Amino acid sequence: MNLRVRFAETDQMGVAHHSAYVIWFEAARVEWLRERGLDYRRLEAGGVSLAVSAISVQYHRSSRFDDELHVAAALTELRSRRVRYRYLVTRGEERVATGDSLHTPVDPNGRVTRLPTVWLEALEKHVTKP
Repeated sequence: MNLRVRFAETDQMGVAHHSAYVIWFEAARVEWLRERGLDYRRLEAGGVSLAVSAISVQYHRSSRFDDELHVAAALTELRSRRVRYRYLVTRGEERVATGDSLHTPVDPNGRVTRLPTVWLEALEKHVTKP
């Protein structure tokens, strides 16, 4: 997914705020699913959401207003009760940031549940080694 750092995403020093990366990860993750024919809204309509249970970002270089970035997401772990993604943010050939997010399927009441079999089967062929 390509994006430009928006002015609202920068801090007083003109650098992309650390919290923007988590938002970019989410956008890349949703786009990654969409590119594989999976609509997150359908998962939620079926009574399952993927709650973020852990997330981390490692910053390698600063990004600034109007920088053109690419955010890539990869599915690195898939279990019925746990899904993990890895992220890479680049500016041209430069590595800007890397990250990882862990997700737990929950029902509408926030209780841990299992990822539907149809989603497990659709996703298993897309798991990559970290």
